[in-house]
Amino acid sequence: MPKIQKLSESLIAKIAAGEVIERPYSVVKELVENSIDAGAKNIEIGIAEGGRKEIRVADDGCGMGRDQALLAIERHATSKLHTEEDLFKIQTLGFRGEALPSIAAVSMMTLESSGRGEAANRIEVEGGKVLQIASSARNGGTTITVNNLFFNTPARLKFMKSRETEFSHIARWVEQVALSHPEIGFVLTHRTGDIGSARRELQTQGRAETRERIGDLFGPEIEKSLRPISFGRAGIELCGYLADHQVTSTTPRTLFFFVNGRIVRDRTLQHAVLQGYENLLMKHRYPWVFLYLTVSPDSVDVNVHPTKAEVRFANSQQVHELVRQSVRKSLSPSPSPSMVTKVSDSLSRPSAPSTMLRTGSLRAGQGERVLLPVEPSPSDGRGEIKPMLSSRVRVIGQVHSTYLVCEVPDKLVLIDQHAAHERIGFEKLKRQFEGGGIERQSLLIPKTFEVKPSEAEILKLYVEDLERFGFELEPFGRSSFVLRAVPALLSDRDCSGLIVDLIDSLQAEGKLEPLTERAHHVLETIACHRQVRAGDQLSTQEIEALLNQMGSTDFSYSCPHGRPSVLEVPFDEIEKWFKRRL
Repeated sequence: MPKIQKLSESLIAKIAAGEVIERPYSVVKELVENSIDAGAKNIEIGIAEGGRKEIRVADDGCGMGRDQALLAIERHATSKLHTEEDLFKIQTLGFRGEALPSIAAVSMMTLESSGRGEAANRIEVEGGKVLQIASSARNGGTTITVNNLFFNTPARLKFMKSRETEFSHIARWVEQVALSHPEIGFVLTHRTGDIGSARRELQTQGRAETRERIGDLFGPEIEKSLRPISFGRAGIELCGYLADHQVTSTTPRTLFFFVNGRIVRDRTLQHAVLQGYENLLMKHRYPWVFLYLTVSPDSVDVNVHPTKAEVRFANSQQVHELVRQSVRKSLSPSPSPSMVTKVSDSLSRPSAPSTMLRTGSLRAGQGERVLLPVEPSPSDGRGEIKPMLSSRVRVIGQVHSTYLVCEVPDKLVLIDQHAAHERIGFEKLKRQFEGGGIERQSLLIPKTFEVKPSEAEILKLYVEDLERFGFELEPFGRSSFVLRAVPALLSDRDCSGLIVDLIDSLQAEGKLEPLTERAHHVLETIACHRQVRAGDQLSTQEIEALLNQMGSTDFSYSCPHGRPSVLEVPFDEIEKWFKRRL
């Protein structure tokens, strides 16, 4: 058996560096965080060959004198912790005293710094060893240049990706840090090849508002779609911006979370946000969210991850509920009950005078038909929608027994009758469920139905759960059941197929959990079964009823699965189709 022995200082330093410095992005992260902690107002980041050749970070922070600079490259030397208690109330981005020595251990590093009123110094380090200390002409602040990263750790160097991949990780993180500190100006440049100037990839001005910074980084269309969020409770302050739920992406990379100014990846926050958007997003779509949490430093542990990318809340459940409820409230429309009235009988007359359109829901009064039109999102123009401003509207009729067609002075408005009706049913069922139970209707003649033997065993487990959702059934033989009551909304429907669909979905997921834990899915399924279908011809009275119900329903502009229920096409776009306008 090999003998136990103490590792050399050089090997210890490389192991420590391996924990902190994973790739070039890690170097940028550590150096920029140090610049922020030093009070910098402007930070320049220069990258060569994706960081494989050179990384340079320059700031106008407080800088360091010679003795402090030499201490900074020693392991576990820091100005940010003084006592053990400080570890439990960290208010800086860095605190371990490992970043600079870890970087220096696996690179050729040069540190230039000048403290206020002190001479500037230059320290050159290679593989953790100080090679030279000399005077420098720098005037204030600090510049750190890292060359030939991982030159002395070939195994780590071998696993580095292409320069494009490595730079994409750097650029992504710089975007995030620019969001977390809009008061700081950032410049990011990238040089490729041995000859040629560096290309400026990102530049932001300091002293910016958060919304302005979002627009600088992601464009004016994302900025236009934002709505503010601001809530506080029990020592937790939450603020930021949410994009309209029709402006989405295919990955969770558009979810940005910051805790006490620190960029974090946190499953609790992500889960809470997605629950807040529940039934508003299509499957596999993610919203644009920028959330800033401020909590007491002693209620969050930032020392749970080697790169400080994750945190742990002392009261994670409380944080989760605050975020979930805040997101949902911020997304919820607030219609005025006094404005929700009956649709006029003039709905059946296409030539009736046009009337006012109001944003937020569909409402109408005597002599008016008011819709909730939305227009294609400027982000892609392919059916994503958002609420529009007031305008005049005229209901034209029904097309393909599926869509209601309306006209406003500058747009054509289409309503998907099934999607709109499905949202109405879902919200009604949801209110009843949250109020203690879904209203049920006893069947005059109980219905007997059979299922597969495998389904029968599962269904027997859920008889009691189904009662919460308005179903009353009992086993009747080996694989038969008697259905005695159904949700009142489904009193005119055959519900046996719906119950089988619910059981099939549970089997497909391979996890039998209480239906109450999947309440939204169950309510969506019930709502979908009772709705007006595509292909159903609607009478004038039925159209009236649909429009009036939309007027008193939250989120009536999308179905529970996140599909749009209302869409509009600008007339100037139609004119382009017909070459009337170029």
